[in-house]
Amino acid sequence: MNMLSRLIPEYLEHISICANGLFPTNPEIIAQLISGSPIIACDGALNALAKHKIIADYAIGDGDSSDHNNLKNFVKNPYIQLVDQNTTDLTKAINFITANYGVEQAVLIFAATGLREDHTLANIALLEQYSAQFSKIAILSDFGVLEVFSAGRHSFNSIPGQQVSFFCLNQNTKISCRELKWPLVNQNFTALNHGTLNQANADQINLECSGNVIVFRAYEIKNQL
Repeated sequence: MNMLSRLIPEYLEHISICANGLFPTNPEIIAQLISGSPIIACDGALNALAKHKIIADYAIGDGDSSDHNNLKNFVKNPYIQLVDQNTTDLTKAINFITANYGVEQAVLIFAATGLREDHTLANIALLEQYSAQFSKIAILSDFGVLEVFSAGRHSFNSIPGQQVSFFCLNQNTKISCRELKWPLVNQNFTALNHGTLNQANADQINLECSGNVIVFRAYEIKNQL
């Protein structure tokens, strides 16, 4: 079983969105992108997909980041141009999915981080917003999996020694999670970095939280001491 099958088996069937950040180099991540149905490119992402000979089903955006007229052989349907500077191309793609596929299907977002720090932070913040719409939505990169868990109890797969970080945009959010090298018991983080760089001690992590928690599971596995 590969790393992704072990960590996110619930995303076996999914919609792929490719943003215009750092395109993955890990063959396992690229294969996961290609396996999406449909594959949606966010404007400039069409350039990266074309370089990798990946054909998108749809390309959506305001048209300012890709020469979509010359890349029409790499998208199955006509370019969907939405000139609205009040929403990002990623949000345009999310809105397209909501309108045409609903919110029950799992969604994986690729190339949403890297290259520009402002885009990275904005896309992670947007992931928290999108998590209120979709039951299963995550960002995948060459380095790990980002998901948002809402208030309540949740279980997700891990690997002993895996690096795990928790982020709360609301400082009042309480977290309990015991399957960690440094267990959390009714903990709240007064700064954004206070929940980072923990380590899984089990094959499954049980999280209880009073509000939204952004969880990053790195592919990096460290020896347990």
